[in-house]
Amino acid sequence: MARPGITYDQVAAAADKLVGDGENPTIQRIRAALGTGSPNTIHRHLASWRAIQAPAERQAARLPDDLATALTHEIERQAAAARAEAEADAEEARSEAAELAEVGEALEQQAEELTERVETLEGERDRMEGERDSARAEAERLRAELEQERHAGEQVRQELAQARNRVETLTEQRDEARGAQQQAQEASKTEAAGRHEAERAQAVAEAREQSAQQQAKERGEALAAEREARQQEQEQHRQELAQVRAENQGRIEALEKTAQEAQREASKAREQAASLSGQLEAMKAAQAQQKAGAKAGAKSGTTSRSSTPRRSTSSGSSKQGGKKAGTADKEEAKGS
Repeated sequence: MARPGITYDQVAAAADKLVGDGENPTIQRIRAALGTGSPNTIHRHLASWRAIQAPAERQAARLPDDLATALTHEIERQAAAARAEAEADAEEARSEAAELAEVGEALEQQAEELTERVETLEGERDRMEGERDSARAEAERLRAELEQERHAGEQVRQELAQARNRVETLTEQRDEARGAQQQAQEASKTEAAGRHEAERAQAVAEAREQSAQQQAKERGEALAAEREARQQEQEQHRQELAQVRAENQGRIEALEKTAQEAQREASKAREQAASLSGQLEAMKAAQAQQKAGAKAGAKSGTTSRSSTPRRSTSSGSSKQGGKKAGTADKEEAKGS
């Protein structure tokens, strides 16, 4: 938030204290007394304070010689005209200075707001960059999980190959059993005595064949079910990873775009703040130049009107009266 600034009461109290101490209440002295405050704000409050002060009494210069009454009136008229012109110039300069002070104060406020906006945008940019980094880390974690799933699928394929090899082995054993059965059958034809043994061997071979076939069938079904489950699980992981990757990619792109926009906004705000600061400095310089010009114009106008040469014995008196009037005008211009 922008700083609250100083109030009229603070400036008026400081000005009254300086006047009580016998010092002229200037902007620099009031700012030194308060220890803070913008020169533009101090100038605006000081102009309001001076506007309500009681005007100093002005006494017209009087000549001791009654014969110079007409000359005295003329000098007073010229002095009054010079004072009026000087006061009008001073009032115009004060008005312009007040306007410049208001503009400068507004520019200072705008510069502070732009500075705060730059800080806000920079904070938003840092937050978005953090979210972007988090999204990238999540994407890397999902990639690692997918790699693990692929490795697990490779292991399942290897186990399936081993099961197939075992089935082939069992098939060979079954063929051997059938060969033994055939041999037993041939032996039973030639040897009646060995028929019972052949029948028993045949039964054993058939039992072994059925057991081998049942084991091969059960193992094959188990491996097929396990392979199908692994494939479904891998497919589900692929779909989830693709969805998360698409979401993270869109989020990363949006965050990067927002961060770039925030950087452009911050850069533009800095340029505006720099431009406003330059305008403020130029206005301060113009304000100081106008004050100096107003004082110089008031001084030169008063001197040119009060320095006209006079003849006869009353010339010295008129010069002395003009000098007094000019001194009074200078003091009045200085006080204003």
